[in-house]
Amino acid sequence: MAPGIAIDLGGQRPIVGPVAEDLHRRLVCGALAALAAAFGTRAMAADDLEGTWGGASGQLTAQVIVAGGQVLGFFWRDDYVEVTTASAAAGQISFDFHGGHAVLTRQPDGTAVLEVTEGGHATRMALKRD
Repeated sequence: MAPGIAIDLGGQRPIVGPVAEDLHRRLVCGALAALAAAFGTRAMAADDLEGTWGGASGQLTAQVIVAGGQVLGFFWRDDYVEVTTASAAAGQISFDFHGGHAVLTRQPDGTAVLEVTEGGHATRMALKRD
């Protein structure tokens, strides 16, 4: 048997030599790419929305404070409300608060859009980084 990597195919003739080394290298690279994508998505979400975002529309005011992919503060209407759960994806953070649900989404122009749903009523507001 040639020195190097051998891949057992479960009772069939094993793959050995350069073909096995190439297959092994591809499997390892694929696994590393999958890990990088999984961890990179969270980092991208945190980086895209990191900071304090604020805006107003008529009598309605909102502020979202984001750090490390988490919502640290949420000002809605006339007070800060407690955020109960949050999840981040690329360019977006979704979170629940007492009385509703909100999604903050980064826009290509550098602003963000906040969509808040309370009791079946949805409000959409443009936010800028403070």
